[in-house]
Amino acid sequence: MGVLVAIGEAVASFAAGLPTGVSTALSIGGTAVSTIGAISAANAQSRAARYNAEIADRDAEIEMQNRAQALRLAEIDMADKRRENRRFLASMRASYGASGVSSAGSPLDVLEDVATETELDARRIGYEGRARAREAELRRTGLLESASLSRSRGRSSRVAGYFSAAGTSLGGFGDTLRRAG
Repeated sequence: MGVLVAIGEAVASFAAGLPTGVSTALSIGGTAVSTIGAISAANAQSRAARYNAEIADRDAEIEMQNRAQALRLAEIDMADKRRENRRFLASMRASYGASGVSSAGSPLDVLEDVATETELDARRIGYEGRARAREAELRRTGLLESASLSRSRGRSSRVAGYFSAAGTSLGGFGDTLRRAG
C-alpha cells in the first residue's frame, strides 16, 4: 500500500519537468494513485485490527470454557477425595474394631483429627480449582480488552488513512494548480 503512495509521489515529481498539459495530467494521475494508496493502506490496517479483535474474542471464549471446566473438575476431584476419605476412615474404624481397640478416647481423637485433615485436603482441591478458574477469568478479561483495543485501532487507522488521502489529494491538486497557473 505504501508502494502506491511512493509511486504516486514519483509520478508527480516526474511530471513537474514536462510540458504543462502532460505535466498536469501526470500530476493529477500521481495524486490519484497516492490517494488510492493511502485509502488502501488504511483499509488493510483496519482489516488487520478487526482480525486481531476476532482472534482475541475467540480466545476469550475459550478462556471462559477453561474457567467452567476448572470449576467442574474441582468439584469432581473434591467429590472423589471425599469418597476416598470416607473409605479411609471406615478402614481405620474397621482396623480398630478388629484389633479390639475401643473407639472412645485416643482412637476417637485420631479419627476426628484424620477426618478434619482429609476434609481440609478436599477443600484445598476446591480452592485450587477456583484459583485456576479465576486465572482463566483474568486472561479472558485481558483478551476482551485487547479485542476492544484492536477494534478501536482499526477505526482510528481508517479515519487517519482517509485524512491522509484527503491531504494527499488536496496537496497534489494544489501543486498542480500552482504549476498550471
